[in-house]
Amino acid sequence: MTTNPLSSSAVLQSMADALSTHEPNDTTSDLSSSHEALALFTHACMASLGFRLLGFDEDKINEAECHQLAPRLPANWNASFNTYAFVYAHQQSALRFIIKIDRLGGKAEIRGLAVQDERIARVEVTIKDFVSNAALPVRITMTQDGAEDRTDLRQKFQNVFISESRVVDLATLIKIQIVQKLLPALQKEGYEESPDDAVAREDAQEAARRPPRQPVMPDPMPQPAQPHPYDGPHGPQPRVPLPAGDFPPPGFEDPYDLNRPRAPLGPGRTPFGNIGADDLNPPGLGPHDPLRPGLGMPGGRLPGFGGGSGMHPTFDDPLFGGDGHGGMGGEFDPQVPPGARYDPLGPGGLPRLGGRRPGGGNGPFGGGSGGFGGFGGGDII
Repeated sequence: MTTNPLSSSAVLQSMADALSTHEPNDTTSDLSSSHEALALFTHACMASLGFRLLGFDEDKINEAECHQLAPRLPANWNASFNTYAFVYAHQQSALRFIIKIDRLGGKAEIRGLAVQDERIARVEVTIKDFVSNAALPVRITMTQDGAEDRTDLRQKFQNVFISESRVVDLATLIKIQIVQKLLPALQKEGYEESPDDAVAREDAQEAARRPPRQPVMPDPMPQPAQPHPYDGPHGPQPRVPLPAGDFPPPGFEDPYDLNRPRAPLGPGRTPFGNIGADDLNPPGLGPHDPLRPGLGMPGGRLPGFGGGSGMHPTFDDPLFGGDGHGGMGGEFDPQVPPGARYDPLGPGGLPRLGGRRPGGGNGPFGGGSGGFGGFGGGDII
């Protein structure tokens, strides 16, 4: 049965094998800080997947020494303070890989770069979520004759981390965010891609095929000035009506009847009547043809009189409050046009505008009461 190279037991054993040799008569600790523990853990994951250490600086490769001491690390692996770097190679790739771990306050950032690929993979780690400072520092047990005893070193590294599940979580995080992005489809016995790894690889391939985005160009036209926006504090405020008080101000005159309420409209009428409707009818063929009423409505009327719809309305038009029937409530009388003085041609009939009945009034010129009489009373003038 094959073992997962990133299992907790495999990574912890790789850490125990990679810790540099403790020199005799050296009283310093071998692993002193949580950031050193994270850097050693990252190297253990890379070594478990077959990455070969070349040095600690991409400009100063020391592959011979690293190969001679493997799997131990050279003594200067943690010479830098709060920053650690590793340079690797892998038999399945012609590229070189650089891994850096930097301290950022209470966090650490792990960055990976494949040289000549120029794509950086990174992951941010909160140290206290994985490492227990109570188990630090770590020292290799020395025998009485000055030899190293690494039998308990794996358990010491186990105590450095909060729990075994946290070890698995950290290894999985490095695998998905760093290893899989630097070397997709890595072949290693016991190593399997997770669905997240496949998705990450597809995203990386899609991003590589996608052309770079064009920068958004600013609008060359300036924005319109709004010194007093509608909803701004300096905008016009709604007017507050003044209280009436004991002596309200008098009303203003309304010579044009602007404030007078409109007269109620009859059924089928509009505020402006049908002004201009008759202009659509040819002359002599309209609905109010007085010469040939049989071609239009019965009892045809002249346009503009008694409900006409021409462009020149008369005073009996609904626009001026009339009834639209010549002011008489009936049909148009050609002998007495609207607005004309009523002058009867013979006996009978009433004045259209409320005048006296010819020959029947009591005035000085009326008929039937003496005096000068009238035209229809039979009196002698």
